[in-house]
Amino acid sequence: MLSRGRVRFTTQRSRGKRPAMPEPSTAAFEAEVARALRSLEADSSVSALDPLGDPAGAARALSAEGGGAPLILRVAPELGALRREQDTGFGPAPRDPVWLRIERGASVLRLAPLRLAGARHARPEAGGAGGAGEGTAEPREAVGIQVISERRPCCGAPTCAHERTYVAAWLALATPALAAPARATAARRLLVAEAQDLEAARAEALVEAVAAPLAAALGVPLETARGTEPPGAIAPRPLPEPAPTPPPALPAAALSRFAIRSEGELLVLRDYASHGPRGSAARNALIGAALLLAALALWIQVMRSVSAGDSGIAIGVGSAAVLLSLAGYAFLGVARFSSRYAARSAPVVSFGPGRFVVAPWVSRTGAIDLRPEGRLGAAISAGEVREIRVLPRGDGFAVEIETDHGPIDALLTEREDVARYWRDAMDRAVASVRHAGGPSAKQRLRARAQAQQAPAAG
Repeated sequence: MLSRGRVRFTTQRSRGKRPAMPEPSTAAFEAEVARALRSLEADSSVSALDPLGDPAGAARALSAEGGGAPLILRVAPELGALRREQDTGFGPAPRDPVWLRIERGASVLRLAPLRLAGARHARPEAGGAGGAGEGTAEPREAVGIQVISERRPCCGAPTCAHERTYVAAWLALATPALAAPARATAARRLLVAEAQDLEAARAEALVEAVAAPLAAALGVPLETARGTEPPGAIAPRPLPEPAPTPPPALPAAALSRFAIRSEGELLVLRDYASHGPRGSAARNALIGAALLLAALALWIQVMRSVSAGDSGIAIGVGSAAVLLSLAGYAFLGVARFSSRYAARSAPVVSFGPGRFVVAPWVSRTGAIDLRPEGRLGAAISAGEVREIRVLPRGDGFAVEIETDHGPIDALLTEREDVARYWRDAMDRAVASVRHAGGPSAKQRLRARAQAQQAPAAG
């Protein structure tokens, strides 16, 4: 069902179950990504850095002594503004990430959208929801990197006095001369890294571990809370804590489908190969039309039965006709609203203060519903996450979130390395929003009950 612009539709997935997760065809998306990468003179198989999804891996790669080979990075533009008349209760409208091609020692970089549609398939922007999907690769000049921070509540609980520090690094670009304002390549600043933690120093260290080598590679100043460091005097930043040897960076094509970034105060993982509710609009319209045709046939039979004086048959057939009419109208209503979904992505999971939501509700622009619920039910406390793991699912691999309420499949992909990459990203996201206290009262009661049941079972 749909309500006040919220796109809502039913699903067989529920908490504690593991049904099959249909994966949409990604051939068209992969072709558009390949076209965007070719505009940067890069192949789809080239390794790409994603400092928003894997800040530690990107920091190591940027700090390594390069041999002069260009680097491909995926970063994020600023988000669309809230539209008061339609997006009350929602986050900002999403935008596609963008690709950067940088060369060490050069402040001029090349910027391209995540995907480039062919001329026949290009379409105009829709209120910022489509975001950075169109345009061409263009040279842009970097002028600096700014690291900013702000304080945020820990979890929203009235008894919690903890605060988190949110830190973000923004790459400032010179104003383009000719680019249209709506295009991705017209962005004036790009989000290159972000982190939040109860310890301000830890969040700052992680973000600056990315920002410092990137500023040094581009030859631009780095501005932090401690002042501005000129290009030739940027001190290297170590990671806040040692980490195991990272796996090889993902190829750009494998990295492109999913991306994670903050949207307001939420951290959102999106699937950019998915059409979201719009993908089921045609199917729902056909089902609704078929149900209404069947209802029409039944209404004709009702009229015939009434004319023949057979009231019993008329009542029975009329009841079925009413049900089919209502069902058909409902399917057409869902199809009508789904067809207006303007975003070029679908949210997979959102992480908010102290909680997370798998498959959150969205507006027609793709903005996340800020209420603590989604298509699978209410939000789950981050403290109730037991493990995030990768499991085989048919011909692919699923990232499963094991909670006190049972397992939930968050996403499905064909590649195991991609699944493990996003498993690690979800681990970091859950840790960044988890309440600082110990087990909740419900968890203590559940543990006590399990301890009492164990001897009885033995």
